[in-house]
Amino acid sequence: MNNEFRHIGKESHRLLGEQIVTGRAKYTGDFKLPGMQYGKILRSPHPFARIISIDVEAAKKLPGVTAVVTWKDVDRNIYITNGFTPPKHYHIMDEYVRYIGDAVALVVAVTEDIAMEALELIKVEYEVLKPVFTIDEALAPDAPQLYPEFPGNIAPHKNNLNFEVGDIEKGFAESDVVVEVDAAMDNGQNPLPVEAPIIIASWEGETVTLIASAAAPAYCHQNVASSLDIPYECVRLIAPAVGGSFGSKLYSGNVQVLVYAAIMAKAARCPVLYGYTKEEHFAAHQNRMSTKAHIKFGMKKDGLASAIEMRQYADAGCCASTQEFMLAVGTNTLPILCKTDNKKFDADVVVTNHIPSGSFRGYGYMESTALLTQAIFEACEKLDIDPVTYFEKNAMKLGERYHNAMAGPHFWQNNMAADWSNLVTETAKAFHWSERWKGWGVPTWVSADGKRARGVGVAAAGHSDTGGKPSNANVTITGLGAVYVSTCMAEFGAGTRDIQLKVAAETLNVPLDAVRLSPSDTGVTPPDFGSTGSRSTYCGGIAVKRACEDALDKIFTLAEEKIGIPKDDCGFRDGYVYRLSNPEEKYTLFPRLMGKVDSVTGCGHFDGVHNSTIYHLQFVEVEVDKEMGTFKIIDHFGGSDAGVIVNPLPLRNQVQSFFAGVDIACMEETVWDPNDYRVLNPSNIDYKVRTFNDVVPHDHIILESNKGRDTEYPFGAFGVGEPLLAPGGPAIRLAIYNACGIKLNSYPFTPAKILAALKEKEGK
Repeated sequence: MNNEFRHIGKESHRLLGEQIVTGRAKYTGDFKLPGMQYGKILRSPHPFARIISIDVEAAKKLPGVTAVVTWKDVDRNIYITNGFTPPKHYHIMDEYVRYIGDAVALVVAVTEDIAMEALELIKVEYEVLKPVFTIDEALAPDAPQLYPEFPGNIAPHKNNLNFEVGDIEKGFAESDVVVEVDAAMDNGQNPLPVEAPIIIASWEGETVTLIASAAAPAYCHQNVASSLDIPYECVRLIAPAVGGSFGSKLYSGNVQVLVYAAIMAKAARCPVLYGYTKEEHFAAHQNRMSTKAHIKFGMKKDGLASAIEMRQYADAGCCASTQEFMLAVGTNTLPILCKTDNKKFDADVVVTNHIPSGSFRGYGYMESTALLTQAIFEACEKLDIDPVTYFEKNAMKLGERYHNAMAGPHFWQNNMAADWSNLVTETAKAFHWSERWKGWGVPTWVSADGKRARGVGVAAAGHSDTGGKPSNANVTITGLGAVYVSTCMAEFGAGTRDIQLKVAAETLNVPLDAVRLSPSDTGVTPPDFGSTGSRSTYCGGIAVKRACEDALDKIFTLAEEKIGIPKDDCGFRDGYVYRLSNPEEKYTLFPRLMGKVDSVTGCGHFDGVHNSTIYHLQFVEVEVDKEMGTFKIIDHFGGSDAGVIVNPLPLRNQVQSFFAGVDIACMEETVWDPNDYRVLNPSNIDYKVRTFNDVVPHDHIILESNKGRDTEYPFGAFGVGEPLLAPGGPAIRLAIYNACGIKLNSYPFTPAKILAALKEKEGK
């Protein structure tokens, strides 16, 4: 394998860097189509109610109003669905409203102000119904039923959420310790991209075109078509620059904002821009799913897991659309953190009367990591096993077999990414863990007055579904040597399209500025599952690399036919063909091989072969003020393996964004009114989040274990991905326990919770 790369691993200017910092990058809100008008939504003030009557006549008569739409005007076959699972249930508008903020009426007007004025003229009479707000309330025998399709408020599922492998009973019988814990994550973290969802919809005949803040355009395209109940080819989705996503703009099921815009545009017979306000973004779009689990975990005294049994529930809110996939992806935490074949898993998705939960960074496995780590640490403490020793023992080595519940019918996979035990060892060494770890519940430092104490913590996370869906790309090389990459991968701040650019330039051995990328437009590019699940470098990169290789094969065929150079003696560099056996013999594409306006196009496909894992370690040290109940992070250290680094600067930025994960433990929390579950902190002022100026001291190591190794990965790179966000919460939980001897089971760890736990510990 060539270790000397022309572009891979080298610093380069970001594709959109200059446009973003100068304000010239075009986001959806920057577009203005001829005749475009503006949409607004009247939202429900009740968590569960039936609309008895709705009077929209005054709103329709307001000058400047073009259309008013109620549930009676919407085709009954329009549901929010990904076309796969679960059964259709949530109409985009319905006789029933099922959360505070559910849509009651849509208004289109020539200005936003007129649309807002029209909302106030709509009169609605409701029959208020008894709601359910939590998993336990929804599962109660006498609970109100949200949908006739979901008896017991449980959404049927098609994913592999009920499986058992190995010999679970034997595994527990052979364990030296067995623990059972009840764990939960229920703080409803908000994705918080800077740009709220915003869509422009326009119809031409039976085809709707959407300019959308969508991070996974082709996948979103599919879900919009399914929800609108129209053919796939009748939807076109264009994604310009996207102002952040963190999962919330994958629209992997929760495509309400796009469907609203499409309905408004059809009713108004003109292009319509509909964007959420920041308050709607917080209170009506989606947040991280609440989840809970009962876990039974067995471990041997050598630190190896011997059996794991997990019963999990997910709170979907009012719309069960993507949570099933999140639970299924979460099962990939089991092989990453527990090296045993003895596994049993059961899960259900439950619907409740609040805003839908949805896709989020650390999709599913962030939740399962927080739950499962709690049981792992209980077992480690009982056997007095250093947590790093546990992670070293249970981390998969290269080639080791594991069970991937997402990979049917071939559930058994072999880890082809890296030796993850090496990452554990190297990261622990860099953090000086062996010198800093004092034992379970033992602080590293206590102030002279005993009021403050420090403790260290560690946790790991990863998943094994990075290659789980298809990617496609086309690469065209013109007679004049220009290169055009056709990819549907969108850019939302992570440098995804820069990766595709570098892979193409490296494969073709041409300058970066010779390569152009197509817009992310489903109408002109091949479909791609998109930048989700930490797969963009791996899957998208392979597809682009294969497309380049296919194009080169066609060029080398032309060289053999027209010049007589054998294909296996052909090389390509800077837009010309040369003879490998005599590099000075070279030929331009035009006029020797093709015409000036001629070209060849290569096609690249990657079908999502599995066998790929990804892993991350986080170490923290915290200081707890036992009088105030506050804590602060004193030190943070992470460890990742990228395989091979493609884009150094974006990778550095990515690993420095760890606080988005640790702050689920420190401060981030959606606060619901217990009486009606309205969101009480729907703003960037009231929703507490760390700013860049508040980032704590931190460092990171990034290994490149694929350097010099032939792999299927593009130049050995598989990327770092989302797992760097997942271990922060469990690591902080452990660090607080070591600092002051309390175990907190509810995120975030607020002063009130810490003080209550300290008082309980002291018997007060």
